[in-house]
Amino acid sequence: MRLFRRCIWLVVAALLSLFVVSPLAAQGTVAETVRTVLAVGRVSSVVDTRMHFKLLRISLPASASTTYRGAHSTIYQLSGTLAMETGNEKRILQEGEGTFIAAGTDAILQASGSAPAIFLHFLLVSSTDLDKPAESPPAVVTELHRMAIPTAALKPGPYEFSMTRITRGPGKAAPPHMRSGAALYYVLADGVLSIWPTGPDGIITGESRDEMRPAGAIQEEPYGFVHTWSSLPNSRVILLVGNINLEGTADIIVVK
Repeated sequence: MRLFRRCIWLVVAALLSLFVVSPLAAQGTVAETVRTVLAVGRVSSVVDTRMHFKLLRISLPASASTTYRGAHSTIYQLSGTLAMETGNEKRILQEGEGTFIAAGTDAILQASGSAPAIFLHFLLVSSTDLDKPAESPPAVVTELHRMAIPTAALKPGPYEFSMTRITRGPGKAAPPHMRSGAALYYVLADGVLSIWPTGPDGIITGESRDEMRPAGAIQEEPYGFVHTWSSLPNSRVILLVGNINLEGTADIIVVK
């Protein structure tokens, strides 16, 4: 059944390629999977209170500035240029770059240049702070998603909070796996998500089902969610991942 569904996707992709010029023709082909760690920070504990991922889209007018002081967070620059100042540190974020902001840090963010700066802001926030505002005006803040992180899989000790961009070449897929902690995905370029029915501790209990995820889609991936992402034959899948995992452990667990 899964092979049949995969064949259907391949036929659809082949038909679309007759009418649409693949962006790979202009941008080059990524033959393998490329994982780029854009930001990583240390969180002392995630078990003291219920934790959530919160994903925001921020639009900052050209030359305007805003401030942020709040939870641990990561920023991914979608378009434009963002100048960031935290204490004595200054940094310029170009499109496709990211950074980590530690909790309680005063960050000044400015759209440099003549174009607006648009970026994604992943927050790791407690229940008590979930509704607190993030960036100040004139920034336009759009909340995209909230994810309550299941506490059952979280352990005492420091965690890594990271942001990674995953680019998978045409027709590529990873083996079934799950997160050792939890993750929230933002799809930058279309892909196919395969999901397996699972029991306790991520044990596979049946056949997978395949679902398309277009650019802009958001996917929750808690511990125990067994899945894989794959690309269509003529295009790449590009994923942006906000993830937490216990310090010193792998962020994913391959399921056999």
